[in-house]
Amino acid sequence: MTTIVTIPGIMSDARTWSTIADALKCEGTTVHVADTSSDTTLEGMAARALSEAHGELIVLAHSMGGRVAMEIGRQAPERIRAMVLASTNAEGPDVHEAAQREARIAEANADMIAYARGWIPKVISAASMRNADLVFRIQEVVEDCPPEMHERQNRALLVRPDATTYLGTFEFPVLLITGSEDRLSTAVTHDAIAGMMRDAESVIIEDAGHLLPFEQPQRVFETIKEWLSRKDLHRCEYSTRKIR
Repeated sequence: MTTIVTIPGIMSDARTWSTIADALKCEGTTVHVADTSSDTTLEGMAARALSEAHGELIVLAHSMGGRVAMEIGRQAPERIRAMVLASTNAEGPDVHEAAQREARIAEANADMIAYARGWIPKVISAASMRNADLVFRIQEVVEDCPPEMHERQNRALLVRPDATTYLGTFEFPVLLITGSEDRLSTAVTHDAIAGMMRDAESVIIEDAGHLLPFEQPQRVFETIKEWLSRKDLHRCEYSTRKIR
């Protein structure tokens, strides 16, 4: 049995990957959404996902979720069939990060809706900002995040492991995808991460920022589908309907 494990980024939920995962699902495949809202460390999030998902795993992870996915790969490499990392980073925290995250926590605790609406323009492309329906859907997701979940996730990121120390041990195939306008997880960063692993490749998707699975779900799906098919990782009669 193969399980597609989807891992959302910070302040996000199942909606990050839902349409893409459904399009990738076929007979004999289930979808499990990892819980990134309950644990206080990325290691705990990874362990929870491994305990709740069954069988061989195809992991789809975004942003903070990518860091959780790397930890899953460290804890149980034998269970990973394929891993897709979207808009992520791998290094440990730097000396300036604590102050920055503490400021974000304080701002979100004071007014989560105002914080969310100020954050979104910083993390999506110019074209996405002109799409009122898309912006509204992203706002719904982010504004549904309780401030305490946002704080818990930020504190987990402050004690995260440096994944660059173990990525070289991964033997399973990895696909990294990033948006052409992503200022947080750039193509240069993704190329560097790919270079640390034995079987990894990096792809840029145009007209997208950091919230890539929301901004360009059809292109993300097609990129993942082509990669899985080319690597013979997931034999499936894929959905032909356009996703959004």
